[in-house]
Formats: sequence, C-alpha cells, structure tokens
Amino acid sequence: MKAFNSLKRRMQLLVSRAVVNVINDSLKTQNLQVSILNDDDADDVERFQNYGHTSVPPAGSEAIVLSVGGMRENLVAIAVDNKATRLGSLKPGDSALYHMDGHNFTLTEDGVARLTCKRFEIIADEVISDASETQATGNFSTLGNSTTTGTSEAADHISNGISGKDHRHREHDGALTEKAQ
Repeated sequence: MKAFNSLKRRMQLLVSRAVVNVINDSLKTQNLQVSILNDDDADDVERFQNYGHTSVPPAGSEAIVLSVGGMRENLVAIAVDNKATRLGSLKPGDSALYHMDGHNFTLTEDGVARLTCKRFEIIADEVISDASETQATGNFSTLGNSTTTGTSEAADHISNGISGKDHRHREHDGALTEKAQ
C-alpha cells in the first residue's frame, strides 16, 4: 500500500499549474522560478520553447509545468501565457506575434500581414519589395541616392513638386537647361 501511495502522489503531481515569479534568460535554456500550489516555490525550472521563437514572459504569467518522472525536483515548463497581455479577439485561423505593450504582427484571414508598432526598423544588407503598388502616408525621407525607374516613357521622379523629367533650371552662365530626353 505504501508503494501505491507513492505512485499515486507522483501521478497527481505530474502536471501542475504555476505562477512565474522570476525569469532567467541568460542561460542556454530559459529558467524560471515558479510558485506551485500554496507557496511551493521551485527554482531552475527549464522552460522549453518552440524552435525559432523565444520570449521572456512578464512576472505573474501562468505556466503549465511537468514533473519529469513524477518528481518535483525535475520540473519543466512547457507552456507560459499571460492573460492580462495576450492579444485577443482574433478570427479563426488568424495568427499573431505580440508584446505586452500592445505592438503586434498579425496574419489575417484576408491575406493581410499587419504590423502595429511605434517604430519599425529593418536591419538588412538588402531589402527587396515586389509589389504592384506601394503607398506611404505621412512624411517620407530618403537618405543616400534616390533612383526612380519606369517601364514607359511616362515614368518620372518628382521631388518637392518638381518633375525630374520636365525640370529646367538656369546654369551658372544664365542659360536655361534643356528638358531631359
């Protein structure tokens, strides 16, 4: 009967809910300190995350922890969520990457990839955009060289209301330049 009670206890402790207290993201595998049951704290709980994605959940997040081998000293966290900051109200099939401060990247059912943020930075050796139309609202600044090409004779680059194709100006000797051909 004693062996049965030990096995029963291990089975009951196999899967638990926990609250995340502290996160250590400086190790190869993120470690958590969690509270399980009534003030039963556990340190060095490995948090397993999906390949290609990582996050640091805020303290107070909830976790599902497994006791490997039914032993409390061998805890691993397999899922961590935060109800207060989770991006909600998505439609079936939508997917999102989100931050607790509200910025997010959402893939929607209608083929839209929507980025909502205060500042968007791209750090790349090269950026290629293959779109039939590109629109920008607000001020637009170009640093460095600017090139506009077109597929017809109607192609033009207009800067500050001045056409590059039809622009004429006075040379240093006062003569008027010719229009671009």
